[in-house]
Amino acid sequence: MIDFSKMKTAEQKAEDAAKQAREQWKQDRAAAVKAIRVTTAAGNTFDGDEESQGRMARAILGLESVPNATVTWVLADNSEIQATAAELREALALAGAEQARLWVKA
Repeated sequence: MIDFSKMKTAEQKAEDAAKQAREQWKQDRAAAVKAIRVTTAAGNTFDGDEESQGRMARAILGLESVPNATVTWVLADNSEIQATAAELREALALAGAEQARLWVKA
């Protein structure tokens, strides 16, 4: 038997396709945000995903209370540097700008 209650109109199919496309775009966007990498003027490449942005923000707050302070930072290639608050601010700004660019559907 055919269950006509489960049949969809062309309009319903179009709505479903639009919802599915939106969900796929959101998944693709999340993957792109997770893969953000930014390079500062000093040539250091930082991970720029949301979790890394939070770490940068916390490190900046801590570093600002001590003049000329640095923190050991692991870069995107797993090498270590002594990062200053200024360089972390630059990396955070670059990562935030890239995330904002990715966040808006083109």
